[in-house]
Amino acid sequence: MRINTLLWVAGSAVALTSCNWDKSTPGYTYMDDMYRSPSHQTYEPGTAKEPVEGTVPRGYVPYTIPNSNEGYAASRANTEVPAMYAALDAESGKQLYTQFCSHCHGEKGDGNGILMQREKILGIPGYGADKLPDITPGSIYHVIMYGKNNMGSHASQLNYEERWKIIKYVWKLRMDQVPGAAPAAADTTVAQPAA
Repeated sequence: MRINTLLWVAGSAVALTSCNWDKSTPGYTYMDDMYRSPSHQTYEPGTAKEPVEGTVPRGYVPYTIPNSNEGYAASRANTEVPAMYAALDAESGKQLYTQFCSHCHGEKGDGNGILMQREKILGIPGYGADKLPDITPGSIYHVIMYGKNNMGSHASQLNYEERWKIIKYVWKLRMDQVPGAAPAAADTTVAQPAA
């Protein structure tokens, strides 16, 4: 009887010491770091590591003109248009323009987008030389990077190449608004019925 009591007390002691009453921890574990990695709080000092000095993220092209009125004026004279801009097809930016710009600036670039028609935002400029005589590809890039007036920055939504595709398409829309310019050729292909 004495052995049974001793075994019962020893078993109870082991069971009670193996229980963990603290519900905020998973209990006792062997090699704890293997079960769960240590977590960090957001913005805790030492959690966000700075990149190594002199490194540049992949696909990043620095833009050094400041976001100011003087910077905008300097962007009009900016001649740092990439070489690939001349080779871009204007139609390559049409889908991006439709997605990011046409709701305000309109499908034709005349400033008569759906938000203007519904009077949600007023005073949206068209791209015509009569409305914006001083814009250049550099100044359009500046506005995409920083925004201007009611337009916010689109730098985080478009990569470097996409920005230039949109600029090429905007420039095409601007040329289409020149008085006496020939209208864009209509698509004369006939849709074939699906088989």
